Amino acid sequence: MLRKSKSPVPFEFERSGGSLITARVDIWKATEDGWLAVGACEFNDPTAPNEQAQVKLDAGSYTCVFQCSVEESINGVYEFTLTVGGKATFADKGDVNTTMARDDQKVFKDQFILEVQKGRP
Repeated sequence: MLRKSKSPVPFEFERSGGSLITARVDIWKATEDGWLAVGACEFNDPTAPNEQAQVKLDAGSYTCVFQCSVEESINGVYEFTLTVGGKATFADKGDVNTTMARDDQKVFKDQFILEVQKGRP
């Protein structure tokens, strides 16, 4: 998946349900010597239905890794959406309460390409 944006790149994470939901996006730049971590967005307040972040990046192409953790709390119901540059990028909903255990969890991991364009948003 490809997302395009001007810098600073806006990220938004929306969550709801009876589970504790946290997420992060790691931003990587490919170099001749390997991968270089150049930024990250963390969405670590499960009490906030919406969190926003902006990351200043130079024009170019980046690989972004999205990870989201859902942990059963009052119940296992969850729903989340990650929006990048104004476009919904990852979304899911469901119920992690699949066993008799009180702490059922699910981890989502995926990646996308971010192309940062020159100019202001």
